Amino acid sequence: MIRGLPAHARGAALIVLLALIGLVVTAILISALAGGATTDPDRQTERALAIAHQALIAYAVSVQPDTSAKRPGDLPCPDLDNDGDAETTCSAPNQRIGRLPVETLEIEDLVDGYGERLWYALSGSFDRSTVNQCPQAGDPGCLNSETRGTITVRSPYGAILHDGTNLPSGAIAVIFSPGPPLARFGSSTPQDRSCAGDSNIPACLLHRRCSTLSGTTALCNPLNFLDLAATPAEDNADFADSSTANGFIQGPIFDAAGNAIVNDRLMVLRYADLMPRLEQRVAREALRCLQNYAAASGGRYPWASPMTSDYTTPLADQAGIRFGRLPNQLTAGNYTPYAMSTDWVPPCPAPMVANADKWWANWQNLLFFAVAPGYAPDASPIGCGTGCLTVNAPSVADKRVVVLVAGLPLAGQARGVGTAAGNYLEDENADGSTPFRKAPASGTFDDQLIFQ
Repeated sequence: MIRGLPAHARGAALIVLLALIGLVVTAILISALAGGATTDPDRQTERALAIAHQALIAYAVSVQPDTSAKRPGDLPCPDLDNDGDAETTCSAPNQRIGRLPVETLEIEDLVDGYGERLWYALSGSFDRSTVNQCPQAGDPGCLNSETRGTITVRSPYGAILHDGTNLPSGAIAVIFSPGPPLARFGSSTPQDRSCAGDSNIPACLLHRRCSTLSGTTALCNPLNFLDLAATPAEDNADFADSSTANGFIQGPIFDAAGNAIVNDRLMVLRYADLMPRLEQRVAREALRCLQNYAAASGGRYPWASPMTSDYTTPLADQAGIRFGRLPNQLTAGNYTPYAMSTDWVPPCPAPMVANADKWWANWQNLLFFAVAPGYAPDASPIGCGTGCLTVNAPSVADKRVVVLVAGLPLAGQARGVGTAAGNYLEDENADGSTPFRKAPASGTFDDQLIFQ
């Protein structure tokens, strides 16, 4: 369901396939639970929201960089004219609320239990752009494990469920089922979902597409689909990033007479839904770089760049360093005895020379690897007889290389140029020596780890 991939992106293609399998399985389970084709509005709404949720995750994890401005983790901009396609950019908050772009996601034309297309709001930290938002590692515009959702979402009773000012609580995106029209709080007339106000009403009626993106057409104005709560005052038709005063509220909400004043149903895309999968995507990209390099270099892996390196400039490997960051440049000079390559094997993004590889800066300071002594550039002969790595001791010491991606900074971790590995990685992983630890994320551990 994701748009076509470059032929060379074999590793990323596997990730796309796994993401899509998860999406399909989820859709099947939801349909089964809902009894397949159903006339139950609530079940139809639940199904549509769940499929949209999985489609957004699959899209973000599967993004294939092809310019300096496209990066894994980016989510599509909303559809502002009801044509199914995401808009090109959405830097302003009012551009980041619109319909779910089903054509861009390449999924079915999802509707809720009342026949209404889904709406969608996107955090400014994850919006697709046409300019490079992360020219160098550590910049505030980078998208990585430290990036938070910025949208606040409240329960029907006003309690904050997702705090847009607090990492990682804030919502990355919110998907809405608008439900049937009602009179917004303070209005005596129901929401108008017609083509009124459009500059070409006949075309709008024929194609259900608005002529402009300004919201002047009733059909494309969120005020006519999303509702307003009185207490607490929360308007689902607009929002502000990093604000607890202007977010969204979950329906249904009723007045004292039992009349619905908010019937919007919401599903939130959380940090925990997306980021671990994205970290795994990046870890696999790094492992693929290392595997391809070893395949071209007699089975040996390169030296690492030291932890103390200034990652705001190109990283170079250093002889004798078996644990550190993935270097941009391979210049250690002792590769010739074993006919090792002095360059990464394409399509590895680590050199960050081509525009399509510049997305790597988003993750460069958070990505590490360790090479077993038996597979280092100076190993003779290569093999576990000279020493291999262990993951989750006392398991077998048979790992050639381990890749680690740092998650959120935890208590006591102060990150920055030249800081120690313990400010990024936890427990056994922090000293860079075997054994390493792979475990589920918790309040005290959030490293992602893969190995060969």
